[in-house]
Amino acid sequence: MTLEVRNLSKSFGGLRAVSDVSITVRPGTIHSILGPNGAGKTTLFNVVTGALPPTSGSVHLMGVDVTGRRPDELVYKGLARTFQRTSIFPSVTVAQNVALALRSRMKLNTSMRVDGDARQLIESETLRVLGAVGLASQAHTTAGQLSHGSQHALDIAIGLALSPKFLLMDEPLAGMSRGDRERIASVIRSLRDEHQLTVVLVEHDVDIVMRLSDTITVMQNGAVIAEDEPLAIQKSPIVKRAYLSGEIAA
Repeated sequence: MTLEVRNLSKSFGGLRAVSDVSITVRPGTIHSILGPNGAGKTTLFNVVTGALPPTSGSVHLMGVDVTGRRPDELVYKGLARTFQRTSIFPSVTVAQNVALALRSRMKLNTSMRVDGDARQLIESETLRVLGAVGLASQAHTTAGQLSHGSQHALDIAIGLALSPKFLLMDEPLAGMSRGDRERIASVIRSLRDEHQLTVVLVEHDVDIVMRLSDTITVMQNGAVIAEDEPLAIQKSPIVKRAYLSGEIAA
């Protein structure tokens, strides 16, 4: 039930954005990827989730080679992602956003009519997913009227509606107030602890990453320079010297 990245590289002309990266994500964990802008984190996500083809290397999901598969194919195999910018539909309700993802998972988005059993399942699953991210009380709110933090929570809910085993989250706390950051951090923790979901997280908030993560991989210039549990990463002179200028030890 692991997600494995094996010797993965991605080049754009003469620029090697990801260089021979190997990572194994253990099931039921939060595995974070740290590094400054330009380290290759988002490019790595794009290759793993099928948005970009690799130059070399491979991606294995639960023992199956899924290298180069389209994002929609990977969703059906249990891998979904969220983005730095939310991908919600702002003009429809919170519940309708989640219901659309559920219909997609059930391959009903092209169906003009949905039978009663399927409709009831969509309604109950929508409420369950919204409850998981703390948005059940705002189910009938227009999504564009949500706060920035709640829009990110909705983005997570849309990912959950796809019923993934692995959820890759690219900077889910970006641009948030401290209160919203703590709220979304709690949601991410609950995905692991209460919903048995494996989360791969790219995030710049070092304090929250240290508190959330089971394993941290550190990247620099497209390559992995360290991987360990948070305390070991916090103490690593290589990491502090390369990235954080002592911030991680503060």
